[in-house]
Amino acid sequence: MSIKDNLNYVNQKIAMAVQRRREFFECGGREGCAAGYDVTIVAASKYVDAQTIIDARDAGVRVFGENKIQDLKTKYEYIQNYRPDILKDIKFHVIGHLQSNKTRDAVACADLIQSVDSIKLAQKINDQCEKAGKKMEVLIELKTSGEETKTGIPPEEAMELASAINACGSLALSGVMTMAVFDGTADEIRACFDKAYSFFKILKDKYGPGCKYLSMGMSEDFELAIERGANIIRPGRILFK
Repeated sequence: MSIKDNLNYVNQKIAMAVQRRREFFECGGREGCAAGYDVTIVAASKYVDAQTIIDARDAGVRVFGENKIQDLKTKYEYIQNYRPDILKDIKFHVIGHLQSNKTRDAVACADLIQSVDSIKLAQKINDQCEKAGKKMEVLIELKTSGEETKTGIPPEEAMELASAINACGSLALSGVMTMAVFDGTADEIRACFDKAYSFFKILKDKYGPGCKYLSMGMSEDFELAIERGANIIRPGRILFK
């Protein structure tokens, strides 16, 4: 199947999952979903080359997520050289663990950083943004699975990080990102997403409408993520297979 066919398939799944989300959040007199009902696809493009990103853009994908900053820089520069016309209508997000020594390139190439998990990293990003004269939207990566192999900040430390980000003049605290438990049951996965949604709602209540993104769900679990409130999903394999 082509990327366009895969994208159409994912969009159909999104539409059905959004309907289930409405039923979940609006039953029993509940107030509705704090993350709204629109869903943005951030295509996880770590395993594809720059030309495939160009092909995906031509198929309708507009936002791409990269795990490694060197890959992001290489692909960004390729597109800059060979298809500079599309840079005005695509965006790149950093979705993988970001090392402090890679923040300059991240700031140069990315439109949003989803994986901020420490005060030190937030301050490093802010320093690079100040040098570049750029305001960067960032998400707090929340560790909801408890797995040692997962990155992210523990929930009990996350409010302190939120306060530190809010104090950084060149950062905009824009929401929450999480990864669910790997190879878990549906109930275990939902529990991770519910933790992230609860924290997102707390942040939004405290910091206002600028805190607007809840990034959850990949190829295997994006439908469950949408049901539980995600307005950004990060599918990769299902789009590029």
